[in-house]
Amino acid sequence: MGSQAKLLRSFTRVEPKTLSFVIFAGCFLISMALLAVSAGSLVSLPSLSSWLSAHTTPPVSGAQENPGPHHPHPEVGTDRNEEPQRKPLCDTSDRRADICDMEGDVRVRATSSSVFFVTSSDRNASELQQSWRIKPHPRKGDHAALSRLTELSVGYLTTHQEDVPKCDVKSSVPAIIFATGGYMGNFFHETTDLVVPLYITSHKFDGEVQFLISDMLPWWIAKYEQLLKKLSRYEIIDFNRDPLVRCYPRVIVGITFHKDMSIDPARSGGVTMFDFGRFIRSAYSLERETAIVLGEKQEEKKKPRLVIIARKSTRKFSNVDEIARMAEWQGFEPVIAEIKKNQSLGEFARVVNSCDAMMGVHGAGLTNLIFLPTNAVVIQVVPLGGLETYCWSDYGVPALEMKMRYLQYSISVTESSLVDRYGITDPAITNPQAILAQKDGWRNWTSIYFFNQDVRLDVSRFSSILVHARQLLHR
Repeated sequence: MGSQAKLLRSFTRVEPKTLSFVIFAGCFLISMALLAVSAGSLVSLPSLSSWLSAHTTPPVSGAQENPGPHHPHPEVGTDRNEEPQRKPLCDTSDRRADICDMEGDVRVRATSSSVFFVTSSDRNASELQQSWRIKPHPRKGDHAALSRLTELSVGYLTTHQEDVPKCDVKSSVPAIIFATGGYMGNFFHETTDLVVPLYITSHKFDGEVQFLISDMLPWWIAKYEQLLKKLSRYEIIDFNRDPLVRCYPRVIVGITFHKDMSIDPARSGGVTMFDFGRFIRSAYSLERETAIVLGEKQEEKKKPRLVIIARKSTRKFSNVDEIARMAEWQGFEPVIAEIKKNQSLGEFARVVNSCDAMMGVHGAGLTNLIFLPTNAVVIQVVPLGGLETYCWSDYGVPALEMKMRYLQYSISVTESSLVDRYGITDPAITNPQAILAQKDGWRNWTSIYFFNQDVRLDVSRFSSILVHARQLLHR
């Protein structure tokens, strides 16, 4: 304790000037020592430098870093010998359609049913060996629909290969290759399998695209000529008869399918079935954009028009005249519509567009709802057989997506012609699902309920549906 006191006393006797010098010198020596240790630590931690380079803003272009000859800065997560991943030319993951989308130097040689993506040789060998065989129709997996359609080969060629086909025709616009065929001749399938998918695939080009159609049906082209001209300003190429090699900056093989008579906005860049409806009205120059609004002064003396879809064969109304009289009594102007043999689709579309409501038994005729104005009412009559789910998905959902109103009427047992054939206690009447459980159940089920059933509507029971329809037209 005494020695500590002596030391303290001796320290306090040091001149202030001398003391300041000593403190400054000590701090300087300590700082130099710390700097030396820090510098040694930075040189020995290349992993820290790598982390910093990966998580901070890159240096300004032209600036150079010198990591030292023995401690290079590796690029995090990168193999210098590894080529960047490229998206395959074709996507075969969808359950309904295979789609190939190529942008660059694309050559189409129809004589060999081939589409080539010509590229430089910097791609790896395994990538260049990839090829696909595609039937460009959105009923993938349906052998009955696709068995007779042409299969296309899609693959790579490199610029230095001798067998690269020379261009006979060079185009500055993209091309879409698709096939007709399948279940053409049925208006529902023509629309859901081809017209809607073609619209999804091609509308974004605003007419600046060319169609190459394989297995082309001339009558289908004539029937949908107005739609095709609205989607493309260019000549349609009959793929199977084309002797030329055609070169494009982009080619899409196949057309995109979302759902039956439906468009998924999340997969189409926000395009909806409502947009499709406006496209249809524009293509056919249909005058009415919206249905009548009852209760408004300018509509006081007008009756809403109800188009009754009259089928020729199965699932037809057997008392259509009685239905028309009841509709008139309920305040509608009934229009019994059945497309005539020599009537164009455009002419029939104008008849439907002039109406404010539509009714019909489940079937392809209800596909004509695409011509109705916005806010129209669609009434689907569901025949016997437990078809409610099919009816809803085929026509109920599309009607609502096109901003129409939708009503569904399930018939009673006595309204079906099947009662006369089987009797009221037969399983075909009391338990349609039991038919499905039998051997060849699907075939028997469709035969009974789709192809051998007509409807005699109970107009008294059905009248409440028309009352509801009129109420909807007031909104």
